Amino acid sequence: MARIVGFLILAISAQAMAKFDVDPHQCPVIFDNFPYCMDFLIGSNDLPSSQCCQRVYDFNALAEHGMGPRAICECIEIITRTIPMKLRADRISDLPVRCNTHLSFPISEYMDCNS
Repeated sequence: MARIVGFLILAISAQAMAKFDVDPHQCPVIFDNFPYCMDFLIGSNDLPSSQCCQRVYDFNALAEHGMGPRAICECIEIITRTIPMKLRADRISDLPVRCNTHLSFPISEYMDCNS
């Protein structure tokens, strides 16, 4: 599933980045790694994979010492608005608990990266 989602994201990324006015150099790392969490976030798997949790740790480091939380949020917003699957709100809030960490950037079905 992660490969399919990854392919979908790459296929639409250029159009979506232009539409959302996002720096095209920032999102590829998010586009390449966020799909590891999709099976959990859409409800296909009961637990996030170890690869997903590692990506959450990596995204937190990028949010704190790299891209910043707003840029990560904007890249994830592109993903959530362009893929055909809906993220489950209960899974989004459960992700940091299941990965034994916190999120220093927002993820939701209807995100507002400006707040």
